[in-house]
Amino acid sequence: MNTGGNVTPQTDVKTASVHETGNLRLFAILCYGLYLAALLNGITALIGVVIAYVKRGEARGTIYESHFDNLISIFWLALVVFVAFVSALVWGITGIALAVFGAGLNTVSLALLLPAVYLVTLAALVWFLFRTVSGLLRAVDAKTYR
Repeated sequence: MNTGGNVTPQTDVKTASVHETGNLRLFAILCYGLYLAALLNGITALIGVVIAYVKRGEARGTIYESHFDNLISIFWLALVVFVAFVSALVWGITGIALAVFGAGLNTVSLALLLPAVYLVTLAALVWFLFRTVSGLLRAVDAKTYR
């Protein structure tokens, strides 16, 4: 029975929201892929975090909100670990160079940082891979990250 007005069926509204979350799912998967590619080139993680920040507002209240929050936290912690790694590496190499060129025995302690730095960086790499791959798999399955 037509009442004279144009009534949009309820299924159209549902289809639109499924389409929106489908786009969010695609962007979450894309960001995880960019993070994994960053292991080879470094720069794609920056693109991924920018996309995550842009899409996080759209994802409020959806299952993908946790994915974009996860991506953002992965990026910042990985960046902190990377900066700490490079800093410690420079200090360690400086310590070795100073010890070799006779600047004193105290500089050897700087070189002793290197094994600890490598272990912490290895642990951070495992953490990065775990969070990224598990997030990717959950996004592919259309599940929340948490």
